[in-house]
Amino acid sequence: MGLSWRLMRDIFAPAFFICWIAYFAYEAAVGATGMRVLRSVSAEVAARRAEVAALSAERRRLELTAAQLNPASLDPDMVDEKIRSVLGFAAEEDLVIPRDQLDEAIAKEDRR
Repeated sequence: MGLSWRLMRDIFAPAFFICWIAYFAYEAAVGATGMRVLRSVSAEVAARRAEVAALSAERRRLELTAAQLNPASLDPDMVDEKIRSVLGFAAEEDLVIPRDQLDEAIAKEDRR
């Protein structure tokens, strides 16, 4: 009986603990809550933050447009722009640039 306890204490216990430590090390690196998952989640968080920033900028732009259309503080230039865009009218001296061409020109200028 003394030999079996000694064998357990000297061989099996250290082997068990080494395997146990190796398992936890593997799980920390590759497991469901490991470093690989942390990297992918961090990349997804960065993408979502960029999306939130873009949506926030769009919201600010829409809020500014809504504020300019408020009857209490009506901007004459905004009214003129909306009338011309909705009705499709332009004076002879007006320079009309289609919206997609304007967006392309602005994007091209931003890249410089």
